[in-house]
Amino acid sequence: MIRKVKHLYVHIPFCNSICTYCDFVRYVRNDQTKEEYVNKIIEQIKHQYKNHKFSTIYIGGGTPNCLNDDLLNKLLCTLSHYLLNKYEFTIECNPELITDTQIRTLKQNKVNRVSIGVQSINDSLLRKIHRKHTLIDVKKAIDKLRKFKINNISIDLIYGFNEQTLSNIKDTCTFIKKHKIPHVSWYSLEVSNNSIMNKQGYKTNIDNIGNQFKLIIDTMNNINYKRYEVSNWSINRKYESIHNKCYWLSKEWAGLGIGAYGFENKKYYHYVGKVTKYKKISELIKTKDFYFQILMMGLRLVEGIDVTIQPYKSAYKYFKNKLVDVKIIHKKLLSKNINLLNNTLEKIL
Repeated sequence: MIRKVKHLYVHIPFCNSICTYCDFVRYVRNDQTKEEYVNKIIEQIKHQYKNHKFSTIYIGGGTPNCLNDDLLNKLLCTLSHYLLNKYEFTIECNPELITDTQIRTLKQNKVNRVSIGVQSINDSLLRKIHRKHTLIDVKKAIDKLRKFKINNISIDLIYGFNEQTLSNIKDTCTFIKKHKIPHVSWYSLEVSNNSIMNKQGYKTNIDNIGNQFKLIIDTMNNINYKRYEVSNWSINRKYESIHNKCYWLSKEWAGLGIGAYGFENKKYYHYVGKVTKYKKISELIKTKDFYFQILMMGLRLVEGIDVTIQPYKSAYKYFKNKLVDVKIIHKKLLSKNINLLNNTLEKIL
């Protein structure tokens, strides 16, 4: 079978501790289990994607950089052989775990983009949500990465905690500007079913979330960051996430590891089971559902989707009579206001 897929997601489910808001597949395990898991990932890619090359590889988690240097090197060395000449190779990292030797491992294995799980620059809030780093750790991590010429840096941030204030948001944007962070993702807090927060009965304040997000949008614009997707900003276009665009544009991607999802040959699949003994569950997507997925994800992009090419053209035609609050500019279908995107999607449904 000839594979068209050009994007690969690898899930590393291990963490040194569990954050209160997290609902991802994650485990606290010993080095032996981690080694067994990495070996299984390596076996999987060699078996399923022999001689294949990807334009993007994204390693997420969990906390991928909680692997020790030898194990991380073993994983990255294998994955680096599956890259095209022009590529984006991203790994998610917790700032307190980033060391000089770890960065050398990243560099020698072609990693050229690092996404740092910052979440907040407020040390008090970080302690409450069980993050193990401090603002000082974040600053040190950024400085170390730049020292080794890894300049394509992204940071993840969360807004919507009841403990956050508008002043906290302003301080974070000041930090972003001061350190010239190339790429920033702002995610709204979601209290998921399996999270510690949910079990503790934590309730978010909708008005608080709305006020914080309005301030984020205004302030990020004021410090000259371009918003290119609902939750993502970059200092210029070259730092936009190529890998994540494959999701927003409903392109095919491969997934490896427990908790990972993939989309190939019109099938969505994910892996379930035990950490080192997982299996793939696949589902053929219906045409209508695929077209809805295209609009749901594509309209998240500020510049929208090109409805003169497939499969976006067919998706647009299928739902054309139900679309509201959208417009077409230069052949691109886009939302009139991506902050009100749910209005469009609810009408389609």
